[in-house]
Amino acid sequence: MRPVVKFGAASIVIGVVVLALKFLAARVSGSTALFSDALEASVNVAASSLALYALIAGAKPADREHHYGHAKVELLSAVATGAMILVAAVLIFERAIGELFHPAPLAPWRAGLGAGLGWNFLSGLVNAGWGLVLTKVSRAYRSPALGADARHLFSDAVTSAGIVVALAGAALLRLPIFDPLIALCIALHIAVMGGATVLRSLSGLLDEAPPPAMTARIQELVRLHAKGALEAHDLRIRQAGHASFLEFHLVVPGEMSVAAAHEICDRIEEALKREMEGVVITIHVEPEAKAKVLGALVP
Repeated sequence: MRPVVKFGAASIVIGVVVLALKFLAARVSGSTALFSDALEASVNVAASSLALYALIAGAKPADREHHYGHAKVELLSAVATGAMILVAAVLIFERAIGELFHPAPLAPWRAGLGAGLGWNFLSGLVNAGWGLVLTKVSRAYRSPALGADARHLFSDAVTSAGIVVALAGAALLRLPIFDPLIALCIALHIAVMGGATVLRSLSGLLDEAPPPAMTARIQELVRLHAKGALEAHDLRIRQAGHASFLEFHLVVPGEMSVAAAHEICDRIEEALKREMEGVVITIHVEPEAKAKVLGALVP
């Protein structure tokens, strides 16, 4: 089993634990804001389940119908996660608006509100800790699905902390209307987060270019290991989840043998693959008449 799959499965377990804590907090406190936070936690569980499916499906090798593999399934999963977050924001907004016009008194601190805030704060700590783990794993394995899950968990942890502080203040000031107002803030916050997740994932589906630093490093490696070639140009890179696809044109002397040109290509590929695990490289070897000079990477 791939490490990312194991972490994806663990996310579901942790999500269920957090969900139980938040619904317990909402039940004992009767707070609309805490109920809204619990509703968002249910989206976390659904998103983690979807991410696990994407990690398993995305690991399938290329086949006759999918020549470039299935890595983009992770990006589709991240888009769906963002969409579910937006749905949760709408549901929270609807309930908060109803409570805003008919605010119910907050439960007394000792009768349930204090315990509810305590359970909610604990759930936030769990989310923050697991979010840190998933962030490191998503970067190490270039997993958009786990990355989207981690961002959602961090956002949820911040929301939980804000709710605890705000509701504690509302209880001390005896202002029950703060409860639905906090819920509205939660709805706005997760709507922004859901929209950002969708846009970030769509950019990957549209084969957005990698960060400039990554492109510069690839160009440097090509220059360092293309000794014997005359020029390299038209470098293009795209990423599909954890997979990367790189191609460029390599110009060699017309009299160079196929074997010698292939040796240069092998040298470049070996250097690139040492830094980009799993990258698929396509090098188009051309005679010197095809040199462009302008924009060339080599010499």
